Amino acid sequence: MKPDVFRISASLAAATLTVLASTACGPSGPARVFPEAVQHSELVGRWDGAPECRKPLPVIRLRDDYGFSVKNFPIEWSGPGPDDDKVTRLTVDGKWHAVNKDPGLTPYLVLRFENRNDHRSLAFYVENGELRMSGSVPAYGEPGESYSCTYKRTSADPESGL
Repeated sequence: MKPDVFRISASLAAATLTVLASTACGPSGPARVFPEAVQHSELVGRWDGAPECRKPLPVIRLRDDYGFSVKNFPIEWSGPGPDDDKVTRLTVDGKWHAVNKDPGLTPYLVLRFENRNDHRSLAFYVENGELRMSGSVPAYGEPGESYSCTYKRTSADPESGL
């Protein structure tokens, strides 16, 4: 009888811990789904940075001719901390393309900046049925630390909101 009581008590304790752990930090939300491919028509438009990108929020305008413009796009970060002035941002034009078939990787966007020997990539994922992009900037001298920013397409017209 004692082993059965112990087993029931242990099961109840494990169940209680599971419930407490799952609700302690709030709902986890839906898992990200990674698409197998993205279409040109899904990408053209205005993409706005989410609030975690901190103000001024970045905006990416992907045009039908594969040209783009970015405003306040994060390109460098000096390390963790609440000060947004540690984030170096870029406002520039360039060319973009999407990569669908890179073995082992989810599709991603490549931004090639004009007048700079630089490019950035942003991975695609689907959340709540909407295609989104995500990118991060590593902190120099801080291994494992990065400044992340996600983007959501807010208009199919890249010139909206001008």
